[in-house]
Amino acid sequence: MCGICGVIYSDGARPVDRLTLVRMTDILHHRGPDSYGFHVESGVGLGVRRLSIIDLKTGDQPISNENGAVTVICNGEIYNFLELRQELMASGHRFRTSSDVEVIVHLYEDLGPECVHRLRGMFGFALWDSHRRLLMLARDRLGIKPLYYTVGAEGLCFGSEIKPILVANQLMPKMDVLALRDLFTFGFIRGPRTLFSGIHQLLPGHYLLCQEGNVSIKRYWQVSFPHRDEKISDSNAEDWAEALFEKLQESVRIHLRSDVPFAAWLSSGIDSSSLVGLMSRLTGQTIQTYSLAFENRKFDEVSGQKTLNCFPEYQLVNDKVVCRSKDFELFPRTLWHCENISATGIEILQMVLAQSTAQKFKVVLTGEGSDEAFGGYGWVRVDKLLRPLAVLPLFLRRWMLLGPLFPHFWPGASRVHLAPKEMNLTHYQSMMGPRQPGRMEKFFSADLKSQLIKAETSAPPFTPPSDFYKWHPFTQLQYYELAVRLPNYITPHLDHTTMAHSLEARVPFLDHEFIEFCARIPPALKMKRLQEKYILRRAVRKLIPKQI
Repeated sequence: MCGICGVIYSDGARPVDRLTLVRMTDILHHRGPDSYGFHVESGVGLGVRRLSIIDLKTGDQPISNENGAVTVICNGEIYNFLELRQELMASGHRFRTSSDVEVIVHLYEDLGPECVHRLRGMFGFALWDSHRRLLMLARDRLGIKPLYYTVGAEGLCFGSEIKPILVANQLMPKMDVLALRDLFTFGFIRGPRTLFSGIHQLLPGHYLLCQEGNVSIKRYWQVSFPHRDEKISDSNAEDWAEALFEKLQESVRIHLRSDVPFAAWLSSGIDSSSLVGLMSRLTGQTIQTYSLAFENRKFDEVSGQKTLNCFPEYQLVNDKVVCRSKDFELFPRTLWHCENISATGIEILQMVLAQSTAQKFKVVLTGEGSDEAFGGYGWVRVDKLLRPLAVLPLFLRRWMLLGPLFPHFWPGASRVHLAPKEMNLTHYQSMMGPRQPGRMEKFFSADLKSQLIKAETSAPPFTPPSDFYKWHPFTQLQYYELAVRLPNYITPHLDHTTMAHSLEARVPFLDHEFIEFCARIPPALKMKRLQEKYILRRAVRKLIPKQI
């Protein structure tokens, strides 16, 4: 786990200012306090700060191939590096380290940019091919690790965070008004935008190539679901449950590959309990866990409820971390670390939990991604209830709101009820965005509203896959969860808040092979009637206590 940054100039003969590269790298110190490294040659400079997790002795970056022609810096972990290493050594490649990152340069030698298809893990990496004078940036499939860049007349600048790009002084900081509107309508900013005009996120499942001043971006992965009329049996739930358990166990097993001790975040829910239960089973060791509690019991989900550490057979040690009102004083620091803030304040909670965990550990496993894999959010149930009513004319749906139909639903149900019939960005925003986005926009000045009108004409539309409307409505919603909310809200704040404390967060539910497996599970088994995560509950019923 690291922080990476760098620059490539359109003029290949232009020297890189080493002092600027050092400043860019130093501002990422919190992401990698253990070591640092640079690669500089005519027209290109790469910098890295390293948090040592795998290969503590020889794994410092940058890492190059045998002849030094291919150099890589990487933020993240390649979990299948042992299998790839054996395969590459059998084909004649020589390794100088035991690092997981070294497999990237040798895969690139054989496959070029398409090497990303072989990688299983979380990553944002930069690779320099000096023979072709080609820079490659790549981001993992689910957007677990961030990667930002800007392109200008002088060249391209990138970083694991926005701060190194600003340090490089390649553009004047200016607000992206469409990103600001996203913040008020979705509660987060949708990539590739950031709050800074001209600075972009590399989208999940994409890689970027920069050669002789020319930049191209390619998507290499996208989640897909079966067509609604495909014959996939949902009658044999037991077979699906057994297969799901094996796939989850395999994902947890490879996420435990580490040369340093690891901990886990534990709530009273099924997601983290499943992970911790598997960690206990696979390691046979005592597992340190951390649970977030609240000073205000109204928001607390662990006090007064049983968590897995209450059961001695799991060999858990649990520390309860209490979030207090005074912790809102962390907001300025949280903003500095997260850069693209959300409208919920969840970052403060994660900062509190990460700070406590990082006092003893460098690695923590968390349950993020399960709600996206199985449709576990409350608005999924609301959508299932209200989607049949969407065929009614709009005037009739408006009339229905005058009666007592909706008082028992969550407060946003009326907005879902009036949303377009088709699952699109407007429908999705009505489900999970702020409750009164129009009221929030009253804060916008007349000048800002004018800028928004102009900017909207050039904004590209959000386009789902070509066969999207052949999918089941449940999986259509899952796609928006995985493609919109997850990489723009869940994973970036998890990364930035944990790395603020030099803590690596691993998310076994977001292993891409696990997500692809879950995509094939029939919707009727993910939500049975209105019980969410039915198939996950069935899969782990022998692993964790019935009370949980």
